[in-house]
Amino acid sequence: SDAYVANSTVIGVLDIYGFEIFGKNSFEQFCINYCNEKLQQLFIELVLQQEQEEYQREGIQWEHIDYFNNFIICQLVDQSHKGVIAIMDEACLNVGKITDIMLLEEMDRKLKGHKHYSSRRTDPMNKMLSHSEDFQIKHYAGDVVYTITGFIEKNRDTLFQDFKRLLFNSKNSTMKLMWPEGAEHISKTTKRPLTAGTLFKNSMLALMKT
Repeated sequence: SDAYVANSTVIGVLDIYGFEIFGKNSFEQFCINYCNEKLQQLFIELVLQQEQEEYQREGIQWEHIDYFNNFIICQLVDQSHKGVIAIMDEACLNVGKITDIMLLEEMDRKLKGHKHYSSRRTDPMNKMLSHSEDFQIKHYAGDVVYTITGFIEKNRDTLFQDFKRLLFNSKNSTMKLMWPEGAEHISKTTKRPLTAGTLFKNSMLALMKT
């Protein structure tokens, strides 16, 4: 096009998730808002915490900036064995009929007392929360009420390995490229696949290391 100039200066823009608070918030908003928490944590560590520590080491005079460290909220979501994602994964691994209500009850039991988590069971005076349906997380950007309905199904996000193998063996080259895990031998694919929540958490942790 006429607007294109070879070897011209290019500015790259990274488009990231925006914090989401809707009338009804589900698993998707939970993941998106967790992403924003991790990005905020990275900003705190790189811009505020490390910079002030460097000023202190070098003896530079500056006015100390007080800030809220949202590490506690990130831990609420992604802490091993204790966070919301770990509790969801445990529910998804259980044999038998596990419902979203049972998941919420387990979250209430394990997270009761956490100052950034609440439900109608843990905070009976909060009339904004529906019994056996809602839980609330106090994010750095604001309080968000999540509806538990659909969390287990969306977290499982099961696509069976034999179906992946079928797609990998498609005659369509694009389809084949989309499912490289279908190339694995059946003897190597007996492990239960990672949940959507854990995959998302792992991708965020990998991003933080880059």
